[in-house]
Amino acid sequence: MKTLETQELTKEFPGVVALDSVDFNLEQGEIHSLVGENGAGKSTLVKILAGVYKPTGGSFTLDGKTMHFHSPKDSAEYIGVVHQERELVPHFSGYQNLFLGLEETKAGFLQKKTMVEKSKEFMKKYNLEVDFSQPANKMGSAQQEMLTILKVLFRNPKIVIFDEPTAPLNIEESEILFKLIHDLKSQGLTILYITHHLSEVLDLSDRITVLRNGKVVKTMENKGVKENELITLMISKKLENQYPKYDVDIGEEIFSVSNFSHNKSGLKNVSFSIKSGEIVGFAGLEGSGRSELAFSIFSGKKKDGGEIMLKGNSFVSKSPGDSIEKGLVMIPEKRREEGLLVQMTVKENLSLVHLGKLTKFGFIMNNQVRKFVNKAISKFSIQVSSPLQVVRTLSGGNQQKVSVGKWMGENAYIWIFNEPTQGIDVDAKTEIYKIMGDIAKKGSGVWFISSDLRELIAISDRIYVMKNFEIAGEFTPPYNDEEILTAMLGGKYSD
Repeated sequence: MKTLETQELTKEFPGVVALDSVDFNLEQGEIHSLVGENGAGKSTLVKILAGVYKPTGGSFTLDGKTMHFHSPKDSAEYIGVVHQERELVPHFSGYQNLFLGLEETKAGFLQKKTMVEKSKEFMKKYNLEVDFSQPANKMGSAQQEMLTILKVLFRNPKIVIFDEPTAPLNIEESEILFKLIHDLKSQGLTILYITHHLSEVLDLSDRITVLRNGKVVKTMENKGVKENELITLMISKKLENQYPKYDVDIGEEIFSVSNFSHNKSGLKNVSFSIKSGEIVGFAGLEGSGRSELAFSIFSGKKKDGGEIMLKGNSFVSKSPGDSIEKGLVMIPEKRREEGLLVQMTVKENLSLVHLGKLTKFGFIMNNQVRKFVNKAISKFSIQVSSPLQVVRTLSGGNQQKVSVGKWMGENAYIWIFNEPTQGIDVDAKTEIYKIMGDIAKKGSGVWFISSDLRELIAISDRIYVMKNFEIAGEFTPPYNDEEILTAMLGGKYSD
């Protein structure tokens, strides 16, 4: 039985057809995955179903009834969306977020005790653990994600849409989420699952729909479907080399860290090195210390022990700006919060770092800025309507390319890429790998942190594994993925 069906659903923006006559349906009690590149139309479809956008043409029905949502409030009774960007009030406690808009009162007074008790009862129904007394901004990423899911379920929708739900979760937390999704299915809920992790799609889905350029390419039963088949449908061309790896002559050691310790971050006696032209991968589970290590060194935190050398000289930094000046740059994991000014334009984001070189006597040289920005857009294949497009309106992949492109022209010796492909599509990932390859070709070193073991194995010249804020192993090609995973999990492997 079809619980949702769209008929020639269309959405146009000035100069862009985001959805083009989409016919799509969801059956009651199924897990249906929606895949496609950034810009394929997935977010637009979700926003129409959630009442954020009104369609330009076509219609959709729920249980056979044509729907006309004028706002997300109209939609919430039928469709719940677990957004990639969590919709929580930061300073509100867990129970306050859960009951937001549904508060229980008596004689005009909020019934806090009742709401806390009902929150705990509701949580137990789904075998989840959330501390409802804590403010949302004091919770870890996994707790925030679970609270977001509970908030959606609390409104008792018939359809639940998950948009990149595992992005903030580690392996164990992801397994808890997958069990929850199967439980929801067994209770008769319909699930629409959106992710760039195709392995999750193949593990979870009953059916899969592929979108490309705003159109449905294919809807299929998940029986014998292969990952390469999905990739080919998504990008309209066969991907012979999803992980481009350039042949680079690796030179002398240019960066070394010996017995580095930072007590506040939990880092203990960490030692590693990077050579000229080398891409060095860092693997490890969430909380292993990979990101903390990179941030501690880049931000210039005062170390509690050890030595850092860059190009044969002692490296001592007082701040991120100092690190950049000395030849160490970083593309952060949280690109929207730390790597970009999303309310500003592409032009402003790309040129801001270089204003010292693009001004004369205190005046901005507009011709020089325009040349620099256009060159960066071309070099990094950033898809924009114009340099004046606001960054927050770009797809995740293009935002990431702006985050990288703003460093064009910097003579950095070491480039830190922290989770550079998280939440972006297959084609955009390939572009990022090429950018890293180009950097290595020019003789710089690349410090590559990733939770995707496949891309680390494909792209890295060496791989370090971190566990409990220490180096747990070092690996060289040919890689044995089982041994690397064993080191990540804290087991013993053969050196």
